[in-house]
Amino acid sequence: MAEIPVIQILDKKNYFKQTLVPLPNESLPPLKESSIQIRTEALCLTSNNFSYCRVGHLLGWWDVHPIPASTPAPYNDTSIYGRINCWGYAKVTDSTFAGVPKGSYVWGYLPIGTLPQNLTVKAGTVPGQILITDEYRQKQLPIYNRYWVHPESVSKEIAAKSDAIAYEAIVRVMHLTSYLMTGYMFPADPAQSVQLTPETADLAGATVISFAPGSKVGLAFAQLLRDPKRSSSSKPFKVIGAASEYSRAYVESTGAYDEVVSSTSDDPLAVLSRIGVSKDAKVAIFDFGGRAGAAWKWVAAIKAQYPRAQFTAIGADVSDPLAAAAPPQIEGLDFSQVNADGLLQLAMKKDGEREFWEGYESAWKEYRDTVLKGLKIRWGEGMGDVEKGWEKFTKNEVQADEGLMFKV
Repeated sequence: MAEIPVIQILDKKNYFKQTLVPLPNESLPPLKESSIQIRTEALCLTSNNFSYCRVGHLLGWWDVHPIPASTPAPYNDTSIYGRINCWGYAKVTDSTFAGVPKGSYVWGYLPIGTLPQNLTVKAGTVPGQILITDEYRQKQLPIYNRYWVHPESVSKEIAAKSDAIAYEAIVRVMHLTSYLMTGYMFPADPAQSVQLTPETADLAGATVISFAPGSKVGLAFAQLLRDPKRSSSSKPFKVIGAASEYSRAYVESTGAYDEVVSSTSDDPLAVLSRIGVSKDAKVAIFDFGGRAGAAWKWVAAIKAQYPRAQFTAIGADVSDPLAAAAPPQIEGLDFSQVNADGLLQLAMKKDGEREFWEGYESAWKEYRDTVLKGLKIRWGEGMGDVEKGWEKFTKNEVQADEGLMFKV
């Protein structure tokens, strides 16, 4: 019996609300030239999925995987409903592109569901990479149209639910963001920053405070900042993790931070005073998605006493979309927003596309094989388990040391 594809559909305004919709009557057109047909086979859920939902209307993330034509009412109303995206592996179920044979796999930005989709592609500049060329996808940031090609043997690793597959899906993009931040936004030589002024980019001697320090990107950032290969003269004075009570024990167990404090019960000024931070020192606060606006409360208190305080926003917390509040305005605050794709384009321009990716692949393999530890992979199977995983995130039931992975 042929598989009846199922897709996840979300309410765009209240994306905690999801529905699994079967599509028994959906049929795909024949493949065009230079095209592949893919079906999602292994995907992860992280807090990143909720960031895509939160700002999807600004960055076109609701449009990456359109609602199919056969979708029944009311879910075919694209003014209300949409599909969001995930990272993972898809099997190539058909191909007219010689560089990607049928039966192989691609890793990249995928739809949540089992409905295959057709994509027009071309070879990338970097061996083993392809780029999506469909017109409707060109309004997306380029990083989301870049896919990695893998051999058919990946199917055995997915069937075995291997940690290696999970690490690639769950952590790789998070690590890439941190690699770009520590190497190109806040590099050892601040004069080489591709985005910030040398003064803002300089973390030498600064006290770094990270919110959501146990997040995949936050943890990688701290570990890369404290990497022995980074010159000692460029390193921060302290790297502090401001964790929720829920995740504090895990964050401490990673050894990635000089100290871990409570984001809710510790007083920020008391923390800085205790570790000996002078009032003229730089305090650099990084928010990787701390809950309940904790980072902004610390920023307001610290900025009032430490004029050189600066703030960098990276991720959004998994908060109720119907109750989200705008952050406060803090006069004179040096504020930066991380855009991973923008950083990537600047980094490739600086180093050369192939040279950048060669350097990154080496750094990722080292991190994956020697640094990444303590992450407990929780595998689920089928779209029903994906639905349950999404609900766990909305209820704040996903532990900091968990990674949710699904074979569908």
